[in-house]
Amino acid sequence: MQQPYLFNPGMNTEELEQWLSQQRLHVACYNNLLKEKAALEERLNEVNDSIEKLSSLGFEGELSFPCSPSPSPANAQK
Repeated sequence: MQQPYLFNPGMNTEELEQWLSQQRLHVACYNNLLKEKAALEERLNEVNDSIEKLSSLGFEGELSFPCSPSPSPANAQK
């Protein structure tokens, strides 16, 4: 593995340390976002699979959906 080379004209060691700390935080945030994106894409695939299964059954007769419908605003006020 190649080691990075830092060229820091005009930076003292404290400034370099601060800059490196900022870079570390940005990279950690980026990596967390990539993990979150992967989890969301996996969940989206699960939802798409469920939609595909329900759609393939057709809509004749009664269907039992895994989710209960949300109450309409008119019914919620009664």
